[in-house]
Amino acid sequence: MKYILLLSIIFLNLQGNERVAYAEGSNSSCSIEFEQLVLDGLNTHPSIEMSRETIKGAQFEVDSAKWGYFPSPSVDYSVKSSDKNQITARLEQPIWTGGKLNSTYDKAKALQKEANHELDENRYKLIENYIDALKEYLKAQEKITVLNQNKKQFYELSKMLDRFMNAGALSQTDKNLLNSRIASISSDLIITKSKYKVSNIQLEILTGKKINCNVIFNHQDILPMQVDADKLVNYLQEFHPTLKMMDAKILAAIAEVDNAKAKLWPSLVLRGEHVQGSVYDDDNSEPENETLVYFSLNVSTGAGLSGLSNIDKAKIDISRTKFEKSTKLKELLDKLMADYTNYITAVSHTQMVEEDIKIAQLIFESNERLFLSQKKSWLDLVNSLSELNKQKVKYTELLIDKNILEYKIALKTGKVNLETLEVSSDI
Repeated sequence: MKYILLLSIIFLNLQGNERVAYAEGSNSSCSIEFEQLVLDGLNTHPSIEMSRETIKGAQFEVDSAKWGYFPSPSVDYSVKSSDKNQITARLEQPIWTGGKLNSTYDKAKALQKEANHELDENRYKLIENYIDALKEYLKAQEKITVLNQNKKQFYELSKMLDRFMNAGALSQTDKNLLNSRIASISSDLIITKSKYKVSNIQLEILTGKKINCNVIFNHQDILPMQVDADKLVNYLQEFHPTLKMMDAKILAAIAEVDNAKAKLWPSLVLRGEHVQGSVYDDDNSEPENETLVYFSLNVSTGAGLSGLSNIDKAKIDISRTKFEKSTKLKELLDKLMADYTNYITAVSHTQMVEEDIKIAQLIFESNERLFLSQKKSWLDLVNSLSELNKQKVKYTELLIDKNILEYKIALKTGKVNLETLEVSSDI
């Protein structure tokens, strides 16, 4: 009689037990692509707007330096008394300045380049911030899906457990074990949902607007199976906006040296001048009313040897900027190599965990059959399900790490367009 009852329980369990698919779609009523979020941020973020204003200011500096090559008008008006005043209208055209005008213009152009590269650097940093927030967002999103599946599977086991308890085959201790696992999943879900909310808020802060839709990241394969690290280094050195900005700073420092040297040379100016009236007390002289055209040569080297000191200081600025560039390059290469190493590790571990999931699935199914035939304990069945879902969580996290690192490497090596986010896979 007991054997017949056990068979009945097994039959009912096989009818009621459902397999939960590994992947589960989102129930969100709407979705927005990650690229669109980033493009919105690239248009409205304060750091981008600030850089655009800097570019406008740099263009005005270039225009101002360019006008230095043209004649400069001026008017002087002097008054001594009601009948003693003088007006001098003057027009000066630089003929030779020893390089002052050229160095001023070169510095303005260098600062303009720096402003343009600063805009690209801010775009780069903003995209990187988006990617970091997206990683946490996707990890929390996928973990919530897996935990909900896990919870559903444990509830299915709970139904099986109740039937066995009614038949007297299992005890309350087994029920407490299962409840503790469900409670642990529920606690993990609460924590993960909090992380999901925080990452969503981070995306909202970057974008500057509320995000009520599910964020979709359409990953595409960018890196080849065999990645040449030397190529990555070369691409970074050629592309990175931080290095280009440092190059522009070096050009500005060189122009400053040229300007300091030019100040030691005289300036030759062609001057046209019209004088009317006089402020001098000379009863025998008539008020001036004449027009003059002449050359003027003037030089001002500054107090003492300050001109030479300014040259030395400007040269030091060049050396300092070059060392700063070398420091930045080392930092960027360290980050690139760290991402590259982590990417290779993630690819390898993803493949291993994928196999572990298959094995864990087979073990769980085997334990389930053996438990029903009384060859495995309830603890073995529960532990095998916990291990299976632990591997699933690990797999989703590794897969997201791999995809994000792949995108980061492409970003660092110039394969992501900073304006359109188009991705090139020619690495």
